[in-house]
Amino acid sequence: MVSLEFIGPDRAREISEIAPPLFSEVYDYVPREMLEEFLEETQTAERIREQMAEGMRYAFILDGESRAGYVSYGMDAEGMYLSKLYLFREFRGRGIGGRVIDIVEDEAREAGAPCIHLDVNYRNEGAIRLYRRKGFSEGERIGYMRVIMRKPLRCTSTEEDIDHD
Repeated sequence: MVSLEFIGPDRAREISEIAPPLFSEVYDYVPREMLEEFLEETQTAERIREQMAEGMRYAFILDGESRAGYVSYGMDAEGMYLSKLYLFREFRGRGIGGRVIDIVEDEAREAGAPCIHLDVNYRNEGAIRLYRRKGFSEGERIGYMRVIMRKPLRCTSTEEDIDHD
């Protein structure tokens, strides 16, 4: 059974401690210096607390009683932004990531978000396959190694849907 264990700022250090081994597994093709710089910029306990203060939610991904990884997401001007979704190697390929996306999508719909969006390393083929299977499409490239992916959640209004009082 996949579930999310949401944490508050007082537990940000727990995420910051599992981030380095997770990122090392996922991004084994990224130079170590770049990876360390990224972690320092985004996944220290202090930075995680700052993100939480800005509305990002962080949760451990649980597979039964086991911590399988973590996820972070929150609303922004475009919709629901899926910032992080990382699973330890032994939990990949078991449908856990897809279930987490379903949970995020349910929350996005409840919040009235028009879409879910994210950016992913263009070489992270496993993640891109998962996002495609879950209905995301690739968009523009940003920066050196990222591609934006989006999944619309509601259709735009047509002329017939608009109430002309």
